[in-house]
Amino acid sequence: MFVKITVATPILFDPTSPFNHLFGDILASLTQNGHSVTRLLAVENEIQDEQLFGLATENIPVKRKVAAHGNIITRYINDSLTNFRMARKIKSTGADILFEDASYSSHFAVRAAKRAGMQVVTMLQDVWPDNAVQSGLLREGSLLYRFFEFFQQYVYKHSDRLICISDDMKAFLVSKGVPAEKISVIYNWGYSDDTVSINWEENAFVKKYDLSRDKFYAVYAGNIGRMQNLELVVEAAELLQKQENIRFLIIGTGAREENIRQMVAEKGLSNVEFLPFQPSQLATSVYSAAGVNLIPLVKGGTKTALPSKTGVVLSCGRPAIFTFGEGTTFGAMLEESGAGMSVDPEDPKKLASAIEKIAEERSSDPEPAYGVFRKLFTRSTNMQKYCDIITGEL
Repeated sequence: MFVKITVATPILFDPTSPFNHLFGDILASLTQNGHSVTRLLAVENEIQDEQLFGLATENIPVKRKVAAHGNIITRYINDSLTNFRMARKIKSTGADILFEDASYSSHFAVRAAKRAGMQVVTMLQDVWPDNAVQSGLLREGSLLYRFFEFFQQYVYKHSDRLICISDDMKAFLVSKGVPAEKISVIYNWGYSDDTVSINWEENAFVKKYDLSRDKFYAVYAGNIGRMQNLELVVEAAELLQKQENIRFLIIGTGAREENIRQMVAEKGLSNVEFLPFQPSQLATSVYSAAGVNLIPLVKGGTKTALPSKTGVVLSCGRPAIFTFGEGTTFGAMLEESGAGMSVDPEDPKKLASAIEKIAEERSSDPEPAYGVFRKLFTRSTNMQKYCDIITGEL
């Protein structure tokens, strides 16, 4: 059974986002299965070719203004205006299903779709407004928090199906009153179904920066923002500064970059090096060069997010340390499998100790990480899961 699907993407396209390949894969799965897709795309000026992913979809531009990342009010106003404009176009698409990439004011689009008799499938890559609480932008229970939460609860209630990106996020949504039976978990996948094996001598990232085979690199690569908890990484580096063989690479940029650079400078850390954001083509080379890949989050971060690079990191077969703390489903699975470790997000001593332990062991066995990757993060399997859930075939 082929259906007509309207896809609403109210967030402005960011060419550096690691989510782009995931969203392109979801759209490709829908079109390859013969479904008709109409996209409502937020644009500042006009649709960019990169937004289309080379797919034959109908594309309707919807204006959106840019707002500073840390300005919640301005961003919410811009988001509301965009979703309101999208809501006015939804009925005219004549779709059977609305697939909504949840944003701050998705209730406009969800309400319009339900009035038009559509089924609604909402994808949650994070949980708003709780992620703003964890990043320090909102206080839980405040009037502003309750305002945002009221409208998000509308989205949860009126969506026919919800897709989130981890079992820990699902448990959090259930704790907020969302029925478990309407929530599906699909982990964000890597670039293919294949695991990655890149020799040191052939590694393009290693060659680009002339990395030393004798050094052990603890690597963080990605956004340097409020949720990422890079302060913890710097504090661990300070504890390990006498370990001459261990070096920290912080690769990327973001709203907190200058703060983290200043923190490193004030501590006089010579074992931390900053490198610019790397093109996506080098992602697997970066993660393969790591003695250990670091994936830090603020306390409680797994309830509202899971870094989309996780699957790519595990596909490279290197050990990983997550600062998810105790009591998380994903952290427990990692440790049981031997693919990595989970430490307290507020304890730099435990992070430093974990890095030191992995550096001493120098394990080259990729199978533990490969096993978790194959279980949860394979591209073709998860693409088809999205298609089946969106079209109601599961």
